[in-house]
Amino acid sequence: MTSSSLETRSQGAVAEWAALAAARARQGGEPGWALEQRRRAAEIAARLPFPDRSLELWRRTDFGSLSLAEMAPFASGTKARNVDDLPAAVLERLAGEAGHLGLVVQRNSEVVLEQTHPALERQGVILCSMERALREHAGKLEGRLGALIEAGHDRFAALHHAARAGGAFVWVPDGVEAELPIRLLQWLDGPGLATAPGTVIVLGRGARATVVEELTSATAEGASFHDGGTEVFVGEDAKLVYAHLQDWGRNVYHYSNQRAQVARGAELQWIQTVLGSRMTKTNSYFDLAGPGAQVYVHGFMFGDRRQHFDLHTLQRHRVDHTTSDLLIKCALKDRARSVYQGLIQVAEGAQRTDAYQANRNLLLSETARADSIPGLEILANDVRCTHGATIGSVDPEQMYYLMSRGLPSNEAQRLIVEGFFVPVLDRIPLESVREQLRGIIQHKIG
Repeated sequence: MTSSSLETRSQGAVAEWAALAAARARQGGEPGWALEQRRRAAEIAARLPFPDRSLELWRRTDFGSLSLAEMAPFASGTKARNVDDLPAAVLERLAGEAGHLGLVVQRNSEVVLEQTHPALERQGVILCSMERALREHAGKLEGRLGALIEAGHDRFAALHHAARAGGAFVWVPDGVEAELPIRLLQWLDGPGLATAPGTVIVLGRGARATVVEELTSATAEGASFHDGGTEVFVGEDAKLVYAHLQDWGRNVYHYSNQRAQVARGAELQWIQTVLGSRMTKTNSYFDLAGPGAQVYVHGFMFGDRRQHFDLHTLQRHRVDHTTSDLLIKCALKDRARSVYQGLIQVAEGAQRTDAYQANRNLLLSETARADSIPGLEILANDVRCTHGATIGSVDPEQMYYLMSRGLPSNEAQRLIVEGFFVPVLDRIPLESVREQLRGIIQHKIG
């Protein structure tokens, strides 16, 4: 099939998905403002072309081989009465922690389990599927769902809003420190599936919470597509620890937008890992919207074979006296490729901004490739903003030191790569998740 016929069929799929999603939403009791949001997004999706290399943010990443016409967008999952009804692969991920946290599990395009721990319920924490939230908590979502992710960002962003299905809603009231962590887990069963979950996380004034969002599946023969979005609102003097962990099977095309708005005196600790998928395009943007807002971002990517990862970050300082600190590490082997493009943006009048951005890349083979494009856009004159990027291979002196003490080369390299990732791994809030990620790293090293 030619690229033009592939795009024509995919264009038809966009319209079909939007219409089907709207019909499902009406049947599910979605409020009028949310249905109107879908309608406007569908119009935008119909007008926009699919992103291609003519766009700066897509110059190094091409989804041209993805055929949306071959995807099933609203595959359901079997409802689970309790945790034990979940697939074995999901239970393995939870590692016995299901009874000690708040939990929402999505299988394909449907949330199959919502588990709000009694301790969280007593505190007034709301944790549920997006569909239930739109029926029962629409007032808390209006003005937030779709507020941070612009439908006009590109066609995939518009399609996300038009075809949204699944996702979760987390609400932590003013002054509440959530007693237990909250885990949001999305699972894909096999090939030929498409999913577009939308998640909203809201922390009230002075609230505290830890949220881990995990995307995972087994590798299958045939492509699948994830078109996700997460919007995070951190209220005044609140603190959120949030981890976004992507470990799809190697057949998945991953596109997602994550946005966070951080209010006066609030703090966001953001952890982001990219390990799976065939191809990933992720945009993570942080709005420091009130004086004293702080954002600390730590992430890593590890690609092998022919995996392709593309991460774009934006640290947007809108007002004075805000702080952001970002560190993204990447290791690549075989013919894997990474693209990191970051921007620190300081608005006019945003004096006393303190911002840092760093991207460190470790190449484990001569055929791997890393592109690093940090940037600054500063419209204030009393700021401290710096950025840096490095690309290099394993230090031969470190290898020699470890091997001279009896370690074989692959074990020496494993220790070096693990050490490279330790600053990010140590920040992940759940020990079981840290161990899973260490296992994936070890497997990739071989």
